[in-house]
Amino acid sequence: MAKFKVVMVKHGYPSVEPERKVVTEAGGEFFDGDQLSDAEEDRLCTEADAILVRWRKITPAMIKTYRRCKILIRYGVGFDNIDVNAATEAGILVGHLPLYCLDEVSTHTVALWLACVRRVVETHQKLVGGGWDANPPAPVFCTRGKTFGLIGLGNIGQSVARKLAGWGMTLLASDPFVDPKSAQELGVRLVDQETLLRESDYVSLHVPLLPETRHLMSEPQFAQMKPGAILVNTARGPVVDAKALLGALNRGHLALAALDVFEEEPPQANSPLRTHPRMILSDHVAWYSEESQAELKVSAAEEAVRVCQGGLPRSIANPEVLHRLGRFKEWAPTEMYQWQMRRLEALNR
Repeated sequence: MAKFKVVMVKHGYPSVEPERKVVTEAGGEFFDGDQLSDAEEDRLCTEADAILVRWRKITPAMIKTYRRCKILIRYGVGFDNIDVNAATEAGILVGHLPLYCLDEVSTHTVALWLACVRRVVETHQKLVGGGWDANPPAPVFCTRGKTFGLIGLGNIGQSVARKLAGWGMTLLASDPFVDPKSAQELGVRLVDQETLLRESDYVSLHVPLLPETRHLMSEPQFAQMKPGAILVNTARGPVVDAKALLGALNRGHLALAALDVFEEEPPQANSPLRTHPRMILSDHVAWYSEESQAELKVSAAEEAVRVCQGGLPRSIANPEVLHRLGRFKEWAPTEMYQWQMRRLEALNR
């Protein structure tokens, strides 16, 4: 019986030994394409049974050459660098890891929010520069009694809500696909997005990058927000229209914004985002901890092995492909799967 082949495309990791160990111990062959040219890497992928993807954009033209591929696995929660429709048309599963780094991203969200609310960065820079002032130059406010709005109440949004449960704030969420019972159990009131923007002192984004969420926050949405509100984005950069965000900050309509993700990554060296006085930034690191990286690498390889040995992945970004493969009845509906199906049903109405 021929060994199954797993190819890891451009990734930038210093070591791939965790993945290699999982695959080879299961009887497969592992190939690391990180140092190869794109053309050489593409040739490897034509004979791959599973492809592990971190950064490389997987196009329809590339997918057409994947003669043996059963699954494309994206390292992470998001999968917007894979053309999911083309993979579905080719009968290829798209796997991802929606349950990894929940603690890290939700904690980073809270950290960025607190840095804004308590003016941590400004105070630090003042002291570094030799200053000392018992009366901060910018207002600092109490959090108790304020309203915190979550746009997106999936796994990460729910994790943020749990962490904020004891803060004495009103928690709102806007999410057309969430189970209302889940929101109720978290003490979160579900509202439409316009209501959330109008009532929230703080708005945090937790949606995937989909056609309908690109520039979800743009000029009309910023205009709907409370004057002096704060925006936090640890989801995907293109969810926020950066030009419109800068306009809202420059007009003073928004007090501050905190971004871990950007429309263009990395932002240009001369980008006004980098130097705006009311912007707090981190470089797409919300996902990271030593523990989460180790979990991610092993979990991605285990998903590849599971599918190559005839199983189904734990999480599927394109569950509709199961109909094409005749394997729909094998799939145990998880909460993520149910969310995807509710979205598909809504789009097909």
